[in-house]
Amino acid sequence: MDTPFQNDPTKTLQSVGSRRKPLLVSFVVVFAGVSTYFLLFRSSNPRPQDLARLSFGPQEQAYAPSIHLGNFKMQEATNFLNQDVKILLGDILNAGDTTVLAIDATIEYRDSLDQIALRETRPILPPSHEGLKPGQVAHFELSFDHVPNSWNYQMPRVVVSGLKLTHNKK
Repeated sequence: MDTPFQNDPTKTLQSVGSRRKPLLVSFVVVFAGVSTYFLLFRSSNPRPQDLARLSFGPQEQAYAPSIHLGNFKMQEATNFLNQDVKILLGDILNAGDTTVLAIDATIEYRDSLDQIALRETRPILPPSHEGLKPGQVAHFELSFDHVPNSWNYQMPRVVVSGLKLTHNKK
């Protein structure tokens, strides 16, 4: 028996549904891919520039001369992306009478005109409950993967720019 319709409505509904199915599957696959990227590849650890800086008020500034930085060495390495990485190694001596729980330092790479080519503030003694007791020495190692070509290849300047002392409330 012929249908009174010019087009069979059951076939039209099936073709519309069959066109929507690949679109829906594509949407689900893209959404799953984006979700996977954010779950697996986005670090939940804050980047160094996102971390809160340590206090450097009058009390910390008065104690800063008791923190001796030295034994600096520079190394160069190549990372897995074939980029040159500069590695600054050094030691920290607490020559004062207070335990230091954390230290930030500002590192300045200079160019041939003695102008600052790169300045970054980084933790050289990460926060800890034990800290660096009076008379103790700690070692630090910082990697820089974006030192400008204008750098003069001299040892960078390293200055204490933040402290957390045991008697601080922060």
